[in-house]
Amino acid sequence: MNIWVEYWKIKGNRSHTEGSHAQMKENTKWVEPKPEDIGRRYFDYQEGAFKFAKIMNDKGYFAKIKTDGH
Repeated sequence: MNIWVEYWKIKGNRSHTEGSHAQMKENTKWVEPKPEDIGRRYFDYQEGAFKFAKIMNDKGYFAKIKTDGH
């Protein structure tokens, strides 16, 4: 089973530290990133992928853990 994290920079001025959900005027729309903007890093174990994804999220990236096995 292969494990990898796909990550890309979150664009725009929406930050989890700005305001609160009660102040939102509209829902954000999901915008699929361009394939060339997606970074990938491969891992042997889920624990490493989880830690890396958390670090990337804290740096302002959207990170998704993916696997191709069971």
